[in-house]
Amino acid sequence: MLMDDYSGLIEQLLPVYDSEDFNDVFQLLTVDETGPTRLKIKFELNRIMAPCQKIIDLRGRVKGECRPYDLHGLTHWLDDVAINTYHRRIKVYGGKYRTGLYEALTNTRNNFRVLHQQGKINPQTPLQSARDTQFDATLIRFGHYLTREENRLQIATQVNLSLPLGQSVHGVTSDLSYSGAKFKVPSAFKYNLGQTIIARFPLLAEEYNDARLNKGTEYRILGIDSNKDNDSFKWLRLIALDDNLAIKEAIERNQKTANNRTRNNHEDKVIQARTKGYEHCFLKHTSSMPLFFSGTELKYCLLTEQNHNIWKDWHDERNQPVLNHLLSKERMASLGKTGLKQCSTLIYSFNLEHEQKTFFYSAALPEMTQEQRQLFWQVGASRKSWRVTRLTVYPLSAEDLNRLHDIAEEPVEQFQDLTHIGVLQDLTNTQAQHDYRLTAKPKLPAKTLGSFRHQRNPICQAKAIFFDPKPQRSESRFIYQTPVELHHPKMGTVAGATVDFSSRGLHLTLAEPFQTKRDDKVTVKFTQLQKLDKNAPLGNLPYRIVRVSPDCRSIQLATGSGEEALKGELFLRRLIKRNEAKLKLAQENLPAGELLLAMHQMLLTRLNCVPYFAEKCEHKVTLKAIGSNFPLPTLPKLFNQLAGGNHFSLHPVFKNRVNRMLAETMRPVEVRQPFIHELYLWIQRQDDTIHHIESRLLDEFDDAEQRIGFIKKARRHGEFIAIRVTAVPVLNPMTALIREDLGQLARLTMHRARALEMEFTSLIGCGEIFNITDEVLVRLEIN
Repeated sequence: MLMDDYSGLIEQLLPVYDSEDFNDVFQLLTVDETGPTRLKIKFELNRIMAPCQKIIDLRGRVKGECRPYDLHGLTHWLDDVAINTYHRRIKVYGGKYRTGLYEALTNTRNNFRVLHQQGKINPQTPLQSARDTQFDATLIRFGHYLTREENRLQIATQVNLSLPLGQSVHGVTSDLSYSGAKFKVPSAFKYNLGQTIIARFPLLAEEYNDARLNKGTEYRILGIDSNKDNDSFKWLRLIALDDNLAIKEAIERNQKTANNRTRNNHEDKVIQARTKGYEHCFLKHTSSMPLFFSGTELKYCLLTEQNHNIWKDWHDERNQPVLNHLLSKERMASLGKTGLKQCSTLIYSFNLEHEQKTFFYSAALPEMTQEQRQLFWQVGASRKSWRVTRLTVYPLSAEDLNRLHDIAEEPVEQFQDLTHIGVLQDLTNTQAQHDYRLTAKPKLPAKTLGSFRHQRNPICQAKAIFFDPKPQRSESRFIYQTPVELHHPKMGTVAGATVDFSSRGLHLTLAEPFQTKRDDKVTVKFTQLQKLDKNAPLGNLPYRIVRVSPDCRSIQLATGSGEEALKGELFLRRLIKRNEAKLKLAQENLPAGELLLAMHQMLLTRLNCVPYFAEKCEHKVTLKAIGSNFPLPTLPKLFNQLAGGNHFSLHPVFKNRVNRMLAETMRPVEVRQPFIHELYLWIQRQDDTIHHIESRLLDEFDDAEQRIGFIKKARRHGEFIAIRVTAVPVLNPMTALIREDLGQLARLTMHRARALEMEFTSLIGCGEIFNITDEVLVRLEIN
């Protein structure tokens, strides 16, 4: 007879083994058994419940880290799973250390012998995770920088906790400060946010010979963190409710040790530098454009390497910025109403050329009737200049500005008048451009769109500044005034004078307005310089118009192409070199680092996308991290539900699409615009868990009708989410501000700074994930 056949019966008898009516219960539960069987069951019960004095040492026997625990007068070496099992089973054995408890602790689910017997591991191969983690990523909380005003003691020592219901828990400290702590505790017990517990530190009290550490300190639970890879323990983040001077003194004594002081004081700086490194990599490659407003007036645009196309799109034939018309006062007044935490709208736009002038049209979704919208789509979506953008506006509170004053005290005047921050996202997808023309063209006349045409003036007065304070000029410019003659093939010749120049560029002021436009080919004659040197090639230098002022009297030019242009460029370069000491350098106005940090803080606490970062590991592309704010928005919540614990899985996004969406898009080749993919998700849930999820790219549908059918079916039998996934290669993740931070960190802890630099440089690509469900439903007119 195998006792395994009676394990359930034995489990029922264990709790009543020490009770007076054990025999009555035993007879009742074994009434159907034969006498020999009852005898064997009782023998097994006596064996299991026999007192035990064996010391348990699981070091090297389990998959996990073991620590010493004093239990029942003996010192055992247990891991988290074993201590979790101990707390769960001790009551079954009457609160005593018995043979059955010994066997339970030495046969836990993570014991190598048990895993081998179950066929979960091969002794000849290392342990491997059962789940593919290629698309798992850790979360980085953007815009949140950990700073502590007190020293924190990082130490792993035993802590005994008393829970409100009288339960006693053995845990391990992660770090301690006078006002808070972080403990590692078994997950067998129930912990609640806001719950108060009593903590005692017996080993710490013995080490420092201070009985106060064992008297008990009251804490409140502020956070509970789980672990994906090991569900046997949890992390408790706590705040102290008592003034325990003993802990403060213990920390101060520990800080006198140089090694401990260095480790503790610099840990926050390492965490902060790592967060900022990923934030700056995101900023450097984001395709969205951050905007800063004072009331309804646009003050600043923050340029990055990947959002220049948005800025350039809103320049007319004079190359003058007209983005202010897209962000009109009426539009901003509607989006920035008092009391709104945030507000967003979809804006459709296009431009057309008429009599060598560029005219811009734009309309936000609420500004059009259904017929006007259909006409706007029919006319606009047929043009290459068609753009779909989403503008999201967030108000700035007094608390935001006070926090920014702490970051940057000097340039406070530059942002004290700011009232709102906006994010302009380009949602244009040329593959889906035909979607806007699926409906029949309304009978409205084309002139109806005249109300959506913007004026040409005034031009945008907002400052466009680069997100990183590094020089943007490819070469130095020098202030120098000399007479010139500008000749246009059609417009004739006009006199003027130089303002500044370089070997490849020129800035002129003209004696009278000169009607020209961007990219026109002209020639320039340096009349006075030509007289000084008749052999100099300065009489007919080809140039290309770069920018024309609204009054057509200030013009910026770049050297043209051809042999004559090359001769002139070489001559000017030699001229500059010979006279460099006499020439006055035109200083480039770089934004202050403090101002940029303040702008970054405002932006990074208001993410409306999910940044992700990829690296190459063992010859395959894997995800490294994603960024998000707290509380988690919809997409990060979804990714977390797919992975569980503290990890986030983007498996539905990149599954079976690694080459197309990661490897090919992140090859080390410089790109001007990010790669774009539009993905549709159908999510089915059972209770609060995801039962099934299906994802399909836009071009994986045969036609628009099939796509619409998929969306309607997903909405009818679950949830539908449409996302836009961008990807760009990361050629150099470092920025000027991050190099400065790493340099400061290197003075304190060189190896940690070097490790961070290696982590950043290992990134091969990054991108953003936008939730575009609303735009897709509107585009396909699905109610």
